[in-house]
Amino acid sequence: MKSSIGAVCWGILLALGVGVLLVFGILAPVLTRFAGQGFASTPLPAVFVVFAAAFAFYWGGMIASYKAPSRRRLHGVLVGVSSFLISPVVNLFASAVNASGNDPVANLRTSGTVLVTGAVFVAVLVASYVGSRRGEALHAHNQAHLRARERREREKKANRPSSS
Repeated sequence: MKSSIGAVCWGILLALGVGVLLVFGILAPVLTRFAGQGFASTPLPAVFVVFAAAFAFYWGGMIASYKAPSRRRLHGVLVGVSSFLISPVVNLFASAVNASGNDPVANLRTSGTVLVTGAVFVAVLVASYVGSRRGEALHAHNQAHLRARERREREKKANRPSSS
């Protein structure tokens, strides 16, 4: 159980790190330089956010799947699902603690933001699933390679003449 939670947490942290690096470290400076500040008022940045989320959660699903003790695809997909569950819980907790009457879902009041949020959610689920399949394949490949290396070492040790 502990290693399962750890695998999913690793996936979430990697996805968040890659996403932040991609959006704020690569896309924001490049788009600001070449498209200017007026670019932010267009709907095109939402497309970049969906792409960045999908790219980030691909890697998050992959590492969660690779590090998981069993049910590797499930752990990879849980990265995307749990990240979308954590955010509303934090918002609800913050609005409950802060008694100023803030609405925890104030940003989801327009159809455009609901559409973008749904697109990001679908992209994250698909990308984390594809990443989990890749992580599962990498783990199987590495395990086969390790078993073959151990078998060769055992055979080498068994064929060695004894020095008596």
